[in-house]
Amino acid sequence: MRQVLNWLYENINKLSYAIVALLLFFMVANVFVGVIYRYVLHSALFWTEELSRYMMIWCAYLAMGMVVRDEQNAKVVFAVNLLPEKARRVVKVLAQLIVVVLLFIMFWGSVRHMRILRLQTSPALGIKMVWPYLSVTVGSVLMFIETVILMFQYATGKKAA
Repeated sequence: MRQVLNWLYENINKLSYAIVALLLFFMVANVFVGVIYRYVLHSALFWTEELSRYMMIWCAYLAMGMVVRDEQNAKVVFAVNLLPEKARRVVKVLAQLIVVVLLFIMFWGSVRHMRILRLQTSPALGIKMVWPYLSVTVGSVLMFIETVILMFQYATGKKAA
């Protein structure tokens, strides 16, 4: 069972990296096409800005899970680093626990918000607003998983505090 979970965990992260890379590529291409049409051909495409915005939102929320996994998120550690090893471990576990609670609240709020969003459509693309906002739900789940794993690594001593 543990091997299956490890395989699933690693492949979800690989998939996240691939999706973010593809979204960034298509976002740059989309903006490039929008600029060419607007300033060279003098005929703006009405959907490029909205599509770029939604791709950027998805990139950000998918990348947040990667940032948590690599512990590259912004944090203030100068005071924590002054503490002894055991106290540092406790503080880091508690900090991760607070983040887990906040991510659960974010996830729950995004799921509840979906009921309203399924009735709305985007102005330019005409898609259901559930699709752009689903990034919050997916991103919070990815960050939740990464934060729980990190919390247990600190608690068990598998990761240095």
